[in-house]
Amino acid sequence: MSVSSSNLVVEKRALRERMLALRRALTAEEVARRSRLAVLRLLELPAIRQAETIFCYLSHDNEVETLQLVRDWLAGGKHIHVPAFDAKQRRYHACPINDFDRDLVPGKLGILEPRNRTLTSRLADIAIVPGVAFDADGHRLGYGKGFYDDMLRYFTGLKIALSFDSQMQPVVPHEGTDVLMDAIVTESTIHWRKHL
Repeated sequence: MSVSSSNLVVEKRALRERMLALRRALTAEEVARRSRLAVLRLLELPAIRQAETIFCYLSHDNEVETLQLVRDWLAGGKHIHVPAFDAKQRRYHACPINDFDRDLVPGKLGILEPRNRTLTSRLADIAIVPGVAFDADGHRLGYGKGFYDDMLRYFTGLKIALSFDSQMQPVVPHEGTDVLMDAIVTESTIHWRKHL
């Protein structure tokens, strides 16, 4: 590991710890209120309304809440894929669900996951992604395991992160293997990445 890559790891770890502490300090009421605003902004996007199949994370640990959002999308007839951890391959896969209460059980780290791990050939139009910190250039700081970068590396649909305003940073430390978001939706605005 070079000095520069070593420094990057240290920078990412320090920012991750600071941002997680800030997010975890939010009250349940603050998380619920801010989440409602961010989700309403997300639902205003024409791409979301038009999407037939959406990959979406299942929120935990004071992330922008998505559980009711997933319920609503299922009730509205959208095809929903969620992350499922494959212990043998040590990675996540996108798996479809049809019924929120029947199809989901607590999985890795207590996060809800599909009971049935059947993969699907149906590709999602949009991926809704969590994270710890973001910047307006589409850089995302995750939890340090690279699971979402791995899942989204060859994803050709729209990549949208849900974030609280407090998670937005002027610059997020990044490297070439980090997958860029097309947009970050917060409770107050949408940060669209400028495609070069």
